[in-house]
Amino acid sequence: MPTASPPPLRVALLVMAPCALLGWVFYYYLFRTTPGQDWMVFDTAAQAWFNHDLALLFDGPRFTAQLNATHSWLSEPLVFHPWVYPPYTLLLALPFGLLPWWANYTLFQGLSLALYGIALSLWAPPGRRAALILGTLASAATAFTFGSGQNSFLSAALVTMGLWFVPRRPMLGGAFLGLLAFKPQLAFLVPLALVCTGAWRSIAAAALVVCLLIGASLIVPGIAVWQAWLHLFLGGDAAFHQWVNEGRLHGQSIYACAIIAGASPALATAAQYIAIAIAAACVVRAFRRPFDPSTRLAVLLTAMIFAAPHVGNYDAVMLGEAAILLLLQPPRRLPLALPIAMWCLLSFQPPSVLRLGLFLPLAALGTLLTATRQDPLPQA
Repeated sequence: MPTASPPPLRVALLVMAPCALLGWVFYYYLFRTTPGQDWMVFDTAAQAWFNHDLALLFDGPRFTAQLNATHSWLSEPLVFHPWVYPPYTLLLALPFGLLPWWANYTLFQGLSLALYGIALSLWAPPGRRAALILGTLASAATAFTFGSGQNSFLSAALVTMGLWFVPRRPMLGGAFLGLLAFKPQLAFLVPLALVCTGAWRSIAAAALVVCLLIGASLIVPGIAVWQAWLHLFLGGDAAFHQWVNEGRLHGQSIYACAIIAGASPALATAAQYIAIAIAAACVVRAFRRPFDPSTRLAVLLTAMIFAAPHVGNYDAVMLGEAAILLLLQPPRRLPLALPIAMWCLLSFQPPSVLRLGLFLPLAALGTLLTATRQDPLPQA
């Protein structure tokens, strides 16, 4: 039976281009008075280290006050913006913190974007490098990343590049994936994918990198920061946990979407666990069977966002990449309307503001299920 041909790229562009324009305009107006606000958190954390005031990292109100005092040019003060990352993430902020704010913000975004572009180029089908890179970066999630000053180009680059090198240079691929430890809420499905392919050398390399990060962070910034961070995340600050619970609703996780749609917290939590189980099952199927590598990458990227207990609009650059990877594949029995819808719905986030965004998890779920139901490649 002949397979259905995918729509020509020009047809997809007719649907995707207006959504991209809408998203970029919306996020421009959203961040035009507070550009780079999330990278300000990294910069303020680095300055706390340089000023020997590490207690600032775990005093959310004082940290936010310091952030606003440093960036008094903001049109309005930022609301509660604490430091929430694992202590070894400070190692990423310190080198950039040596530069003035605008320089380190621009440099980090430029370097992480360049790394992401290199990672994408590795996966481009012949003659489609520009289509993959531009199609991925045109998504509204890219606009959100620039506007907020987030690190999602880096996390997406680490997954994309790591998975490329795993079958070619296992230790290097594992090292890239190990660095994803700075985003543990996204990374927990990566080991499952590696186990399913028997990539034991990559697993060892990733584990070594994580151990080295933890070991280095016990020296810089030091064990006291680890103790304070664990105290904070184990329930030592009621105000912080209230902020975490409220902040989750401004993302696009299954939990957040369920709450916004009217579910109780218990039902939303159950839905999140079910999403994790479905995502894990799809990853197992994709990586245990001989699917082509780009399908595997698209499934893993989509599953990481679909399963994440907390995920922001910026993290969803991975969904934009997954959609373009699937659109550029040879004709298959994959209904490409789903990845197109997934890509377009990135312009309607967060769902707490734009309710059409509630359909993004459904598009991601449909993409996962259909991508893993197609026939795998015939084995040689």
